[in-house]
Amino acid sequence: MAFDMKTAGQETVKPEGRHAIDETALTHFLARELPGFEGQVSVTKFGYGQSNPTYLLETTAGKQYVLRKRPPGKLIKSAHAVDREYRIMRALGTVGFQVPRVHLLCEDEAVLGTSFYVMDFVRGPIVDNALLQAIPEERRGIMMSIVRTLARLHSYDPAALGLLQAGSAYGRLGGFYERQIATMSRTSDAQVAGSAGMVPPMRSFRPLLDMFRAHMPEDKSCIIHGDWKPDNMILSQDPGPKEVVAVLDWELSTIGHPMSDLANLCLAYHMPAGNPVGYPAFDTSPGSGIPAEDEVHRAYCEAAGVTYPIVDWSFFVAFACLRLSVIAQGVAMRVAKGQSSALGAASEEVVRKVVAAAEFMCDLGFDIMRKARGE
Repeated sequence: MAFDMKTAGQETVKPEGRHAIDETALTHFLARELPGFEGQVSVTKFGYGQSNPTYLLETTAGKQYVLRKRPPGKLIKSAHAVDREYRIMRALGTVGFQVPRVHLLCEDEAVLGTSFYVMDFVRGPIVDNALLQAIPEERRGIMMSIVRTLARLHSYDPAALGLLQAGSAYGRLGGFYERQIATMSRTSDAQVAGSAGMVPPMRSFRPLLDMFRAHMPEDKSCIIHGDWKPDNMILSQDPGPKEVVAVLDWELSTIGHPMSDLANLCLAYHMPAGNPVGYPAFDTSPGSGIPAEDEVHRAYCEAAGVTYPIVDWSFFVAFACLRLSVIAQGVAMRVAKGQSSALGAASEEVVRKVVAAAEFMCDLGFDIMRKARGE
């Protein structure tokens, strides 16, 4: 089914409860701080941006903006860092990369309860991660545009964009996967310990970490998005080939290894349909319009000016699997912890299903590494 080229993925609803916005307070703030702002503002909420709630602002003067804010409630200090999103989008905007223009960052929680930033509203469709909402004739072009845009992102020098300044560095050069392995290990251990005995260690987790450490890829560093996939892209709505016109959701961006982004995009090539994680799987059957993974690799290497084939590709995909397994394990831990000692039968079943999903992803990563090494 073809998606609506004007509204797909950009539908909004009136925010309620803890996600409601004080429109009067916001109007007064924008009138003081946003050049060119006029009139009153009305606020609706997008369905995307679940981690950091995202809102459409429409003024009585006919202008539209987007506001993205930290969620309400008690938060870990480093989580939901909208200030980092604002910083990277502002930096990339100076070199013409496809991001919405950002206007202001407000860290005064007295205004709306949590910090937020305001950017332009970019109209265009947002497709699902398996590209099923796009017609087959458009899917290859969409995928190639996503790949070329990724190569462009990786081409920028973080130092030239002011992202490596002493005392305020956006990330660290080198050692990305070493740090990630250490983080995944600590996080998984903490999730098991915090689950009241409901979440066991993943059976393939330690063997997979050992295999990673024994087969580390060449170290590289660049600006990475951290969650590079189709549903974080706004596409052109005009007739003709669909191009990426804006990239959203920079919450996980940092300085890291370029292949982590490409592997995240390509993970759908390695997922079976109907997998227990509910992760999208690319349909590469004849007539589907989805390019083969090898074609994606070639397109990236050509656009990025790097050697094809990609060395140690199995490592990068397997690590993407591991990362998703730890995320799923964290969901299981939060469900278990939230129910305390009075865990009901329904919640126990939810925990078991999410634990099985985490195990599946970890096992998949282990299998990918073993097969690549002929084991």
